[in-house]
Amino acid sequence: MTGLLSSTPQLIEHATASRPDYVLEGRNGDIFGARWNHPAGESQLRRNAEHVLVYHLSGNTDVERLQQGVVTGFRSRVGTVTFMPRDSESDWRLGGNTQVIHLYLRQTLLDDFARDVLEREACPEIEDFFAISDTWLDGFFRMLASEAPPSAASGNRLETLVLDQVQSLLVSHLVTRYARERPPNGERAPMSGGKASQLRQSVLKKINALIHERLHEDISLKDLAELACISKDHFLRAFRDTVGQTPYHYLLSQRLERAKMLLREEPGVPVAEVARRCGFKNLSHFSATFRRMTGVSPKGYRN
Repeated sequence: MTGLLSSTPQLIEHATASRPDYVLEGRNGDIFGARWNHPAGESQLRRNAEHVLVYHLSGNTDVERLQQGVVTGFRSRVGTVTFMPRDSESDWRLGGNTQVIHLYLRQTLLDDFARDVLEREACPEIEDFFAISDTWLDGFFRMLASEAPPSAASGNRLETLVLDQVQSLLVSHLVTRYARERPPNGERAPMSGGKASQLRQSVLKKINALIHERLHEDISLKDLAELACISKDHFLRAFRDTVGQTPYHYLLSQRLERAKMLLREEPGVPVAEVARRCGFKNLSHFSATFRRMTGVSPKGYRN
């Protein structure tokens, strides 16, 4: 490893003498997560650059955390979650191999949420917690673990819309549930569901037009939110309330519909070209997604 230890994954790699199984990257190359298989032993983490959310995926549960020489956490069960604020300092002892997923959250993400949703300049501080059980976070990380490895293993980066959704949903949950200074009910009102937050039909038409025009491109949550003239966080909630799906799952359904049409009506077009025209990262990603969503392979569907 060369250069300054400026990123949180680098700091963790240096402290634990291990490397991540894979990293999760956005289209711009920024690392926002990683899966680790930490061996038994002791390590020191000093002033990580971002906030770190740790999900205990599998393996050893004999995990001990010390802060300033005092044990502040012991026994991390599979499925529990730990939050380490940026710039925090802690010592760790692992009794055996431990598999975890990390998500790295920049402070700017939290502050953007505070300005857009809470109408504050800075986000309330998130409490430091160790090995808590949270049904929502458990489901969130299970989804991420099932979705991320195929693309990560092949070296491909997650789409901007997927990353935007992941971060928006996660920050919203953390601030709502674990901020030291909980926002009053009135400040959380814009995030609540209900008909008042639904998108107008005229806005939906614009969104549909943009999606179909740029189906083969990388679309961001910001691109869609600007059509509705609202923040990304408000748009994500309003779109789900209106359509019944997240923006990415709706985009994915539209890509699959176009793929089906091309497979039926243009039998001479190679499957790899169909994948490219419909915005899938590569042929393997397209084939795996198509089979998962339809029950058959693209070639099987065409035949």
